[in-house]
Amino acid sequence: MDCMVPATSSMSNLPLETLLAILNMLDAKSMLRCCAVCRLWQETVKSSTELQYTIELWADGMIPGPYTLLTAVQKMARLKEWRDSWASLDWKSRTVFPIMEHPRAYELVAGVFAQQNTWPQSDFSSIRLPSSEMEAQFYSNQNIGLESLDFAMDPTQDFVVFLHKQTDEDIGNFECRSLSNLGPHPRAFSPRQSFGLKDDNFRRIFMQVADDVIGLLFRTTGDLGAPSLRLILYNWREGFPLADLTQFPGSVCDFALISPRAYILACVSHHEYHLGGLGQIHIYTFQDTPDPPRLVATLRLPLLHHSRSLDRIVAHSGPYCANPVSGALFSKSNEQRICVISLAYDRAEFYTVYVHHRCFEKYLKNDGPAPEVVLWDNWGPRNTRLLPGRHLFWLRYVHGERVVCPIDPDHPDRVEILDFGIIPTRPGFDKSTVVRPTTIVSPVDRPLFMNSVTTSLPFRRISRELPGDDPHVLFLLDQDRLIGVNEDVNQLTVYAV
Repeated sequence: MDCMVPATSSMSNLPLETLLAILNMLDAKSMLRCCAVCRLWQETVKSSTELQYTIELWADGMIPGPYTLLTAVQKMARLKEWRDSWASLDWKSRTVFPIMEHPRAYELVAGVFAQQNTWPQSDFSSIRLPSSEMEAQFYSNQNIGLESLDFAMDPTQDFVVFLHKQTDEDIGNFECRSLSNLGPHPRAFSPRQSFGLKDDNFRRIFMQVADDVIGLLFRTTGDLGAPSLRLILYNWREGFPLADLTQFPGSVCDFALISPRAYILACVSHHEYHLGGLGQIHIYTFQDTPDPPRLVATLRLPLLHHSRSLDRIVAHSGPYCANPVSGALFSKSNEQRICVISLAYDRAEFYTVYVHHRCFEKYLKNDGPAPEVVLWDNWGPRNTRLLPGRHLFWLRYVHGERVVCPIDPDHPDRVEILDFGIIPTRPGFDKSTVVRPTTIVSPVDRPLFMNSVTTSLPFRRISRELPGDDPHVLFLLDQDRLIGVNEDVNQLTVYAV
């Protein structure tokens, strides 16, 4: 056997079918290590379409779905077709759907768009959006029998949770239901799971689901009438709270579950030496124990000029799905996601920081006695991309490692996508599409940052002009679709790749 380094004789004498079976049990990274060790193993992997498909899925940040009727050759062809369609924004179908006008709440997860209106009880509707291979499927369109203040969902678990407050008692409820029929969810500990409230109002609600955890951040009115903040983490399958917090570092602007046992808080901290505020991302882990969440790291954002002020931070990632998407040949891995951190300065100037979730994940391993405090220069330039931004008023504009940009007023018929799921060193990859490191230099007469800010997270920019008869005010995004919302916010146009 012609090996790059010596290999065991037992492996060299294995029948080809046995070697293929062993390699097929490896993940893609382990498989590539095998190719670097032994030429026979390398040739075996190259000769197997099934093994090549596993590697190509990994390169695109995907995991295989349960769909098994296609051959390896057919699956590989579909993956390449999907990849090429996104690279050129060449969609296979266009479908228009009416939606509730200006819904109170909406969600887009795993190909399902859902929305609700409230007064005095909530009308809720959900639809599995069409793809290039499947027609649309309507799940529900009915009154849910209570006033829902917000909802979150994970169609891969057939799960939707509604937030409800009992008007006659100081009690908040998580109503845990099946998305397909709005009946009680079979895996929920109880259809209604309650928590105490010390005030009369929910304000600025942020609710999310990650596997078995509901995360709820909301502003309330405190005992003295002053605004306060509360974060509840709840295990809906086991029926008990994991955390109930009212004390936070700095002024919390946003919250995001990055996994079923970790979250980030986007904060503005004020100090004597910088009254304008310092942007920080706090990373926490938590467990199924009475112990409070543990702060493992604080990531500092670029230092502002003393004359400027940071007003708000919004952190948004694509949804966390507990299982592969039903009916899909492949699904985006939860580990391969971009977090979009939107920054508003002096209520008029906007910038966006794009950071990959793998940057957060390396800090989750910190088991030291104190959290790491990481200055911008020690993490930002290599792991992020800072670009001028625009105000966004709908979420779900990011999925996996792709972000669809807000409408450019100077080019209203253009759609633009930033793709961070690229490997510039990959054979055959067009390196000319990768945006070089960018530097933000503040004007001398009105400086924003204390120093120029250079960032280098690789990405490519993809754009396409839309027909003039398709006017949109914003775009949403998921794995297989670009979704345009019309000016009256009562119609979706679905472009499926």
